[in-house]
Amino acid sequence: MSRVKRVLCAAAISFAALAPTPAGAASPTPSPGLSAVLAAPPAGFTELTSSPFHGRFTAHEYAANADAGKQSNVESTLAHDGFVDGFGKTWVHQATQHVLIEDVIAFTGGKGARDWLTQAEAGDKKQTIYKHANTMSGIDPYFGEHVADDATKTYGDLFAFVKGNDVFALFVISSKDDALPQVTAQTRIQYDAAPPETIPSSQWPENTSAGGHGLAYSVGYFLPPVLIVAVIVLFVARAMRRRSAATPAMAVPGMTPGGVQLSPDGNYWWDGQAWRDATQEVPPGAQRSSDGAFWWDGRTWRPVPQVPHPPTS
Repeated sequence: MSRVKRVLCAAAISFAALAPTPAGAASPTPSPGLSAVLAAPPAGFTELTSSPFHGRFTAHEYAANADAGKQSNVESTLAHDGFVDGFGKTWVHQATQHVLIEDVIAFTGGKGARDWLTQAEAGDKKQTIYKHANTMSGIDPYFGEHVADDATKTYGDLFAFVKGNDVFALFVISSKDDALPQVTAQTRIQYDAAPPETIPSSQWPENTSAGGHGLAYSVGYFLPPVLIVAVIVLFVARAMRRRSAATPAMAVPGMTPGGVQLSPDGNYWWDGQAWRDATQEVPPGAQRSSDGAFWWDGRTWRPVPQVPHPPTS
């Protein structure tokens, strides 16, 4: 896995921005909240709550995905760009071995978001895994790309677009070169469902007395964190599928290897007194993967629920 991360970490992207929050100004709050604006995945995808790319992220947390020597510059760039908030989710489809990652980053204004998108496209085209552009109609501004790492046999297609003050990115990675139709359809769904803006345009820096800002920072990452997480999840999914195929059928339907009974729909398990949500709690006797990230429900491997981090002061 370290080799994969070394390959994909090379996909660094430099960004420029024009819309930082004026010094001393309070950061606006996106409305609707970013957790409500991502499109639901297609049928058959299971959300990976244990994925590193899951839930809300700050500029500092996002910058932590960069190379150690560039993290400070990445965070500074995000702050200068007017980063307000970020949110992402990861899903996996066991049958097709597709990993879907969606994320949205809210900026203080539309101009900063559009400049981020433009610089991301220019930076991506310089990377060794970049193969060619992807195109689709009816979305503007946007860019699309096809990436491939033949050594690890991983292929991906991505679309990123700006709507209002938000930058959306949708990425599907697969062990086969078959991701484009799915990410194209999902991007259309996301574009149509996204709100026109999450911060009123009357509050954007380019529309206030603060005016626009010239280029200053140009160090940032956009796609590499998504690529790394997607490849890691894909490799884990492959391993889980192999283990699933090797696991013998249970003699008692609905029972885990530890003897825990599941509801017919598989959404709950019986603790002897009450039904428990299988997406929130793991049965005590359930078999776990060697890395502890998945548990076996008698039919498939499920992600172990992520323990929420305590709030920071």
